[in-house]
Amino acid sequence: MIFGWLRLAFFMYLGLTVAYFLTAIYSRSVRREKLEKSWDTDPAREEAPKSDREAYIAAGMTQYETGLKKRLLWLIYILPTVAFVATIYYVNWT
Repeated sequence: MIFGWLRLAFFMYLGLTVAYFLTAIYSRSVRREKLEKSWDTDPAREEAPKSDREAYIAAGMTQYETGLKKRLLWLIYILPTVAFVATIYYVNWT
């Protein structure tokens, strides 16, 4: 009985890991694209060197890496785990 739950948990976490990485890659690319568009649409930056643009994007991505949106991705693991444990408890002890 316990091995079935463990096998289910293993495959659940395997799927959640794939979902986490795909979501993280997508979220990062959306943030980078937003930074690029922000730089490109500002008329005051038309004549700025390319290195300034790259530094702006790098600074924005560094800020993203320490921000709330990056940390919220951990909910991909937390919410299904809570639901899994609650289901096991409900099925076995109530």
